Formats: sequence, C-alpha cells, structure tokens
Amino acid sequence: MTRLRIAAALAGLLLLAGCGGGPSYREWTASKDVPTVAYDECTAEVDATMRLRGYPNRPLPETPQFSYRREIFSQCMRRKGYSDNS
Repeated sequence: MTRLRIAAALAGLLLLAGCGGGPSYREWTASKDVPTVAYDECTAEVDATMRLRGYPNRPLPETPQFSYRREIFSQCMRRKGYSDNS
C-alpha cells in the first residue's frame, strides 16, 4: 500500500512539474487562414447572440436587426484585431 502511495505522489509531482512556467506565445505564428478563421468565429458568435435575442440569424437589410447584426459583427472583428477596409 505504501508503494502505491509513493507511486501516486511521484506521478502527481511529475504532472505538477510539467505545468510550471508561463505559456510561450512566441512559438505561434499566424497562418494565411487567420482572417477566414476570425470571420468564421465571429459569424458563429453573432449567430448565437442573434438567437439569444430572438432575432433571425440572417435578417433582411431593411430591418433594424440587420444593422444590429452588422454592428456586433464589427465589434467582434475589432476585438480580434482587424480593422474595417472601407
């Protein structure tokens, strides 16, 4: 029984030792697909927000929900570091 406790303690120490140190974001570089991924992520977030509000996912341009959708999509893209090209 004591060998089992010692083995469990060593396994726990090894797991905790692997968690030390901060994350190294410098190992990551942006790929050419990043704008598409951000666009897709924002589309999914906006769809969820529209559903929560009881609005249609793809409102017609003449409705107030259309401008609301466009605005929250713009906010999402700006949060991800993109700027409007217009």
